[in-house]
Amino acid sequence: MRVVMEAQRAFGQVPIEEMEFSLGSRDDIPVVLRGLRSIYKNAKTRGKIFELLEGGVSLGVSHKLGRRGMDL
Repeated sequence: MRVVMEAQRAFGQVPIEEMEFSLGSRDDIPVVLRGLRSIYKNAKTRGKIFELLEGGVSLGVSHKLGRRGMDL
């Protein structure tokens, strides 16, 4: 089944709220991850983005079928 977001974390998984990103890095990834964290923490924004993702799935693709790891 295609799941937007798993409610239960896997063993050993660190919550995004507890992750620390290097602000001194010259790489863009920490900035992107901080942006994704702010979206994740805002339930209203997160819900709207997941609605857009669900609507973007092709019409011929079943929402009931899928593979583990192929979540929206």
